Amino acid sequence: MPAGEFIAIGLPIALGVVMIGAGVANFIGPRSVRDSFKRWGYSAGFHRVTGGLEAIAGLLLLIPASSWVGAIGSVVILTAAVITLIRHRDWGHLPGAVVLTAMAVAVTIRG
Repeated sequence: MPAGEFIAIGLPIALGVVMIGAGVANFIGPRSVRDSFKRWGYSAGFHRVTGGLEAIAGLLLLIPASSWVGAIGSVVILTAAVITLIRHRDWGHLPGAVVLTAMAVAVTIRG
């Protein structure tokens, strides 16, 4: 598959699946997720808001007519996550968040 085709078709699908998975995990909110959100200074239950937004962005990425909107939503969500991780010096989670943000930016640029 040529690189342009991969970015146009494969990348939105891959990012959509990851965003849905992260959204479900954050929405369900196992103890580790709730503890992280608390440590980062977010209110109780905010993990559900984040998870819901992530899942919606992921679903939008899987629909070709709305993948650009899902990509923009993902950029916003993931940029907020990167800022949170940097502010709280949570270096272990930062590389993954940066890679996902770059993927979302690539999908957004590709349109």
